[in-house]
Amino acid sequence: MKILFVNEKCGYFGGVEQNIADTVEGFNSRGHNCYLAYGEISERDLEPYKSLFEKTFLCQEIGATTQDAATQALEAILGRVSPDVIYLHKIPELKPCMHLLPGNRTVRMVHDHDLCCPRRHKYFMTNGRVCHHKLDWRCWFDGAFIARDPSSGSGFAYVSIGHKLKEMRRNYHLDALLVGSRFMRDELLQNGFPEEKVHVLPPVIRMENKTPSSVPDDPHILYVGQLIRGKGVDLLLQAFKGLPCDFRATIVGTGNAESKLKALCNELGLDNRVKFSGWVRNEDLGHFYSKAKVVVVPSRWPEPFGMIGLEAMHHGRPVVAFDVGGIPDWLDHMVTGLLVPEQDEGAFGKALQKILGESRLAARLGQNGLRRVRDYYAFEGYLDRLEGCLKGDQ
Repeated sequence: MKILFVNEKCGYFGGVEQNIADTVEGFNSRGHNCYLAYGEISERDLEPYKSLFEKTFLCQEIGATTQDAATQALEAILGRVSPDVIYLHKIPELKPCMHLLPGNRTVRMVHDHDLCCPRRHKYFMTNGRVCHHKLDWRCWFDGAFIARDPSSGSGFAYVSIGHKLKEMRRNYHLDALLVGSRFMRDELLQNGFPEEKVHVLPPVIRMENKTPSSVPDDPHILYVGQLIRGKGVDLLLQAFKGLPCDFRATIVGTGNAESKLKALCNELGLDNRVKFSGWVRNEDLGHFYSKAKVVVVPSRWPEPFGMIGLEAMHHGRPVVAFDVGGIPDWLDHMVTGLLVPEQDEGAFGKALQKILGESRLAARLGQNGLRRVRDYYAFEGYLDRLEGCLKGDQ
């Protein structure tokens, strides 16, 4: 197949871009020809990222500025590539592309809640609890018509909920939509997407099936992810405060909440137990997993899937996480880790204490997780299913 990937960013930026890179590497090995239309670049390993594709195109409709001489219209890109399928990922809006899609099979991977949530996070501004409503008039009552906009003088911008509804409904007409979890499928169906077009396809991580190191006795806790409010690291730090047992924790990642989290860590008297390690290259994370007894996913927002869970299980590590979003799809309570009620910091601390204090339990959960990820989340099986969706066989 000739596959035109469409994404707002080119380069290693986040989970979306990593998923695209892994998929393209897998498809290249199967003889497919992969192209990329993008709107902006990420400076992290840009050239190696571009080299994965037959060709990359800076695209006008998905964010590129017309002042850039390299910018091309999507219509021109489609003419040059003549793809068998257009594979959409994160893009600002579908509207500028709609007139070009008829006649081209178009599939979209829905990575997050942007389509169905004006605030994008799918949790309430007031209490941080997960929202289970569809996109409608109720969004007004949570202030979803206001969004952060650093470019404006006030730092805020108006969001038209009516406009969001129209943009969401444009996606009804795509040939297929792929989501990572049952939670995401239910979200799309609740918002009126045709049931026969929505397919659950967990975004599997491409990793070698090496035998992981044994779970250590050292009570070391590991967090890997962005340092933003939705990821709930503040909830994690509060859970640490109540831990009566000995522990150390490493927090890997960066984000706009980093300074606030470091201040909270200091305020809670955790500086001597918690280390912030900053951003770490994907290929260097193995060292951190090998030192961890347990990996934590303290998310406030309903994770569309929770890729870090699969990564932890690949390394044979048990996981403690809040019961939100797609996390229960892979975290089976007392089988691959411990699942904790949403935002219950006390219960999160008790779950950590249980695993840190019971090395046999930690080892058993880690082994179960390793078997689960190899049995149900194999990369080649993921490629098989994705091929079927892109071809229209599923």
